Amino acid sequence: MGILKVYILAILTGFVTGLITIPYRWMIEKSAYIRDMIFNLNNPLYYLILGFIGIYVIGILISKMVEDSPLITGSGIPQARAQIYGRIKVKNPIKNLVFKFLGGVSGISAGYSLGREGPSVQMGALIGETISQVFKVDRVERKYLIMSGAGAGLSSAFTAPLASAIFIAEELQKYFNSRLTIFSFLGSIVSGYMAAKFFVKNDYLDIVVNYPQNLNYFEYFYICIAFAIFISLVGKSFSFLLIYFQKLNRKIKISKYIKVFFYTLMVIVIGIFYKDLTAGGESFLIREGMVNDLSIGALIFFIILKLLFTTLSYSTGFPGGIFLPLLVIGGLSGKLFGLILLYFNLIDINNLGVFIFLGMASAFVVVVRSPATGIILILEMTWDFTLLPSMVIVAGLAYTVSNLLKVEPIYDLLYKPLIENDDNDEVVELVFEVGSESYLIGEEIGKLELPGDLKIKSIERKGEFIKTNDTTEIEKNDIIGIPTKKRDIEKFYDSLRSLAQEN
Repeated sequence: MGILKVYILAILTGFVTGLITIPYRWMIEKSAYIRDMIFNLNNPLYYLILGFIGIYVIGILISKMVEDSPLITGSGIPQARAQIYGRIKVKNPIKNLVFKFLGGVSGISAGYSLGREGPSVQMGALIGETISQVFKVDRVERKYLIMSGAGAGLSSAFTAPLASAIFIAEELQKYFNSRLTIFSFLGSIVSGYMAAKFFVKNDYLDIVVNYPQNLNYFEYFYICIAFAIFISLVGKSFSFLLIYFQKLNRKIKISKYIKVFFYTLMVIVIGIFYKDLTAGGESFLIREGMVNDLSIGALIFFIILKLLFTTLSYSTGFPGGIFLPLLVIGGLSGKLFGLILLYFNLIDINNLGVFIFLGMASAFVVVVRSPATGIILILEMTWDFTLLPSMVIVAGLAYTVSNLLKVEPIYDLLYKPLIENDDNDEVVELVFEVGSESYLIGEEIGKLELPGDLKIKSIERKGEFIKTNDTTEIEKNDIIGIPTKKRDIEKFYDSLRSLAQEN
């Protein structure tokens, strides 16, 4: 298929993704009104009783959906990466899309501390998969459409097209090339534009950003170092607890009906006393960015509560991400650090907004390990570019400190269960397009020494499969197929892609 047609399909992927993920985001945001009714103790008691029953039934239904379609569990970002790598083949993307939508909306709306972004990314990837099947694109173009859809999903979740396109390269692929960037941007810009037209109000603009005027550059830099250490410890705790509770949940062998009962009880108790912390918790963060009515001790309590609530909610396996709760925890931690500085008269009360946004970006960098995405995401959410120098400094320091603390990228950790104990000898074909800078160009297949003694078994040239033998020379833009055992995909994928130097 011509490249122009594939670009058009990428735009279509972004558009369809926007049509699905924007209502998804809207329904989750509007669900706050339902939680207000359930958790308001001024309402009749039967509201709370019906709410408990409803949340419990929702939990059971989601559990059954996850059992039927295991790919919809959790964030969805690791599954999107597995789609791109070829580790998982989605036989029924429409069914998975519907279940991910319903499971995500109902679980987050019920109050579980989960984010909308991971499911949006996976739904976009599933839409890209569907469009690639409908229009019968080649194997490399399929990967690009999946990436385009994934970027579009994240873009509509946060109205952040630039950060979304960067995230696809920085996190999903961990690789930059021109064509990948173009496809990611096409999907992200289309859905981001749609989201911007639909979600006009940006509450983050109400948080005032004023830099401390009484600090010189050296004092401010020392504060940034201390802040980076503090936020790295928060991020380390988040990553540890997220994985710990997942493993613990798998070890506890009791009926799902009993598990869901305790999950429901957790949501109800937190909802009654601190309903703004339910779901993503964004409203709680924005309120704290505009008012200062909490003591240092109270803020520490809320940070710990949100941290535990989020990691326990994620351990359920219900469809939902960690982006938004993580940003909330980071923002609240930033305010806590600011309040400590305020206590020692190092800053003014009007400077707290700066530390909220620095905390959001830095927490993302520590946990996700994607610094460019974290910085650009907060810039797009706030549209305050005066934050850029400080974010670069603090995020860079936090990235360094988290390296010293050995914080692994969270999506790498969440990807591992997809491949753990997989001794599958099934042979799958890794597919790459030979870029113009690849040293493979002009080389004979039989003389190539590929990692793991792998061999190129198929070549698609100008839309046609050609017969190959050991003397067949590789040309620019060839699509090469390299068979490997399924269990070895991750071992060879990155090195083979680097050899191919995809455009």
